[in-house]
Amino acid sequence: MVSTHLEQTERHGRCQLQPYAYEVEHMHGVHRFQMDCSGWHAGRWTKDVTASEVAALVRAFFDAALAAQDGRLPATPRERGDRHAATSLNRASRA
Repeated sequence: MVSTHLEQTERHGRCQLQPYAYEVEHMHGVHRFQMDCSGWHAGRWTKDVTASEVAALVRAFFDAALAAQDGRLPATPRERGDRHAATSLNRASRA
């Protein structure tokens, strides 16, 4: 789930191609992903995702899935009182 999220949000510079993401190691609460861009200016970089960022992403995914099943819109992070946890991964992915 995290690798799919990274593939959808991470980019190599201004490249518009979707990179490939795969987990290369997991230690001390951090998942390290290798990102590979196959564009003409191919790039490779790593992305570290903490356990709390993974938990926030999984929580948001399941909240959205349950809300869709019930036919209602999912609660925003602010409505859940979870503003920091849900935005930390998105903010980190833009850095």
